[in-house]
Amino acid sequence: MSVAGVFALSVLKPFLQPLLLAVTMGVVSLAASDVERLSDQAQQALNAHHWADASSALEQLAKLAPDVPEVYANLGLAYYFQGRAAQALASFKRALHLNPDMPQATIMSGICQGELGHHPEAIAILDPAFRSPTDSQIGRLIGLHLEDSYAAVKQFDKASVVGEELLRRYPDDPEILFQVSRLHADRSYQLMTALVRSAPNSPWVHYANAQVQEGLQHYDVAIQEYENVLKAEPGLPSVHYRLGLVTLLASTDPDSIQKAQRAFEQELALSPRNADALYELGEIDREQGKYDDARDFFARAIAEHPEFVEARTALGRTLLKLGKASDAVPHLQEAARLDPSNKVPHFLLAKAYEAVGDSAGSRNELDSYRKLQQEGALARVRTAGAPTAQQIDH
Repeated sequence: MSVAGVFALSVLKPFLQPLLLAVTMGVVSLAASDVERLSDQAQQALNAHHWADASSALEQLAKLAPDVPEVYANLGLAYYFQGRAAQALASFKRALHLNPDMPQATIMSGICQGELGHHPEAIAILDPAFRSPTDSQIGRLIGLHLEDSYAAVKQFDKASVVGEELLRRYPDDPEILFQVSRLHADRSYQLMTALVRSAPNSPWVHYANAQVQEGLQHYDVAIQEYENVLKAEPGLPSVHYRLGLVTLLASTDPDSIQKAQRAFEQELALSPRNADALYELGEIDREQGKYDDARDFFARAIAEHPEFVEARTALGRTLLKLGKASDAVPHLQEAARLDPSNKVPHFLLAKAYEAVGDSAGSRNELDSYRKLQQEGALARVRTAGAPTAQQIDH
């Protein structure tokens, strides 16, 4: 099996009709004891997920009752869970030949088609079934195979749609998270390979390599690559901003800070509404004690991006430094609302409430801060040296 886990029993139930009844209806002339023995063995093995034992019993039943579709449907399941997709598909097709009105056998035949690389056939069956699955578990399995089949035939737009729907239905499913992320990673690799092949010296290749090197924390190489981009396309949006960030990540000495500041300013010259660049300039001014300038940058960032939690928090912190606690309160309240798991706004709110004489509010915020600190003591580790870290000011 390529992308499937294990069926829940609820998914198996449509095939687990009492086999004895189904078989005896088709083989009245046979000894009831043989039929009962094999049917019971098959039923127990299927229930226990002992697939080899189930297939052995069902193969014998199929010889005794060659015209009973339930036998072949269950035999298909047993084969499938042993990784015998070709034999499973043959069994499901036999079941559907005997009784076309077996929806789950149809779905399983589509899943087997996908695992055998017959992707157009799989899509024809699985796409309509995915829209209205009869069961959550079967819907999950259909979706995983449908996404895989669409990707295999290079219909990446449709694969992405299926992946996003899977994420909506099963947001915390680890296999789905992995498969969808892999889809995007594979597609990204294919596109990047095509980019390097078609335009190896283009600024876009340098841009892509810069982001890879940045992710690997090879900041010096990333800086060189961003600079290569700007040599070819000095007006490309966001590149000056990325250059400023990696410059600060590489070093926080005065020369690096000054170089980063110039990069953020150049970004704003190209994109005056870039809230990220505004925020970074505010952080540089705040860390240098230029609180009036920092306040203006943070306010501009919030005007462009009202849900910018870090900018809200930074503005509240800066207003506290300027002795404007009452002005800081609404920004810190909004930051706490936007990111309830962030302890920093609560700590700063406690200071702001204390400054305006609200002792009860200050105590409540300190309690919230301590609770979050305990819950996330080990979970909130930021990258060392990150210039945008919102650290606690005591």
